[in-house]
Amino acid sequence: MPDTGDPVALSATQERLWVVDQLAPEGSYNVALCFRLTGALDDAALHRAAQSVTRRHDALRTRFDDTMGVPSGRLTPPEDVWVDVERAEADGRGRALDRLLYEAASRPFDLSTGPLLRLQVVNLPGAVHVVLVVVHHGAFDGLSGPILTRELWHLYDAYASGKDPALPELSAAYSDFAQLQRDWLDGVDAAEQLAYWTRQLLDPPAPLNVSAPDIRPTCPDELSRGVVEFDISPEAAQATAQACADLGATPFMVLLASFAASLARQTGARELIIGTPVTERPAEEFEAVIGPFDNMLLVRLDAEPALTAGQFVEQVSDVTVQALLHKDIPFQHVVRSVAPARDESAAPALCNVAFSVEERPQDPGSVHGAVVNVDPWLFVPPARFDLTLMVELSEDCFKGRFYFDPERVGESALRVLAEDLAAMPGLFAHEPDSPLFPAAREWRSASREKKGYS
Repeated sequence: MPDTGDPVALSATQERLWVVDQLAPEGSYNVALCFRLTGALDDAALHRAAQSVTRRHDALRTRFDDTMGVPSGRLTPPEDVWVDVERAEADGRGRALDRLLYEAASRPFDLSTGPLLRLQVVNLPGAVHVVLVVVHHGAFDGLSGPILTRELWHLYDAYASGKDPALPELSAAYSDFAQLQRDWLDGVDAAEQLAYWTRQLLDPPAPLNVSAPDIRPTCPDELSRGVVEFDISPEAAQATAQACADLGATPFMVLLASFAASLARQTGARELIIGTPVTERPAEEFEAVIGPFDNMLLVRLDAEPALTAGQFVEQVSDVTVQALLHKDIPFQHVVRSVAPARDESAAPALCNVAFSVEERPQDPGSVHGAVVNVDPWLFVPPARFDLTLMVELSEDCFKGRFYFDPERVGESALRVLAEDLAAMPGLFAHEPDSPLFPAAREWRSASREKKGYS
């Protein structure tokens, strides 16, 4: 694990995000974790904990450098790491607090200097403190969130209590993975995976036209843009579990099938590509490592009118399994190989709609005389796709969240889409032999009337 500032390999994800940052360093790839601490806050312990997490995980202290003509990484030595912890005061929950948090979350990182983590602490009345942790996606993925949450508050509790932390030593670093990936990309397995994607994505369909955008003010409030939240009932959650058991699928597959079928109904598309992130660690030694191990997979589906509901779930399951068997080729390599034609105004290459499933984050709980909970404040960065559906799983119900580009998608259409999507698991569970589109034309006509289209 080099710590001298010498060059280290960058992963494909790091290289891609470095390129994106050169084009538009606007904070679009910032990730924010928000916590609420009730009780006395030990500022020194929190700063020390943030420093320790950053020193422990080399992805967080990687500096991006292109002085040799190609991007490479350089690790800031652990002893030289300094994490910014900014502090502010607010009267309570309201627009002023939301704006303060949004500005802190959206401020770009300087990838050439690092580190790729910082904190904002906002003191509220009544011994309540909002702790916002902001990380650049070039050092972070979906599975990194639980790791950072667990380690940050374990370290905080230890330092505030005057104890030594009890975190186990890491057996590998993210830079080790980056080098392994670069070596693998030169091999036969990588060539075979790329050949699969080239075949799978030959002659891709046009991007989905989800809906016309709503009429919006010329200067929309950035704090309220681009997100629609909705609940998926306990009955739908139960139907999802039953469909999984009956059709040999996973909750991810059933919910993806629900989203895809609803999109096909609303848009009239019979062929569609949906992107989905995969965040699996490649080996056991990387399980506790923070870093961007994620990759974007493209699921290509045929929503033919002749299909039954059960057959569509089976198709989604089969295509998803094949995608996962070929998940290691970086997304930009696939795009480069397929090279779809597009103009400057087009949506993201190959697909403009994405889907993901996440587990509900766990509250850290008691730490040195205080209680820490996950704060419901939500950071909504500029949209990366026209439309992304994120489903948060919990034991008794699911919560859905659409992230969307208001210039391309209307919020009213998403309300209709959410209603149909929430009903789909029941169709898959209770009527798997029924047509997938029993009255597609009538449904689209009714939905267009509901949205006010002519």
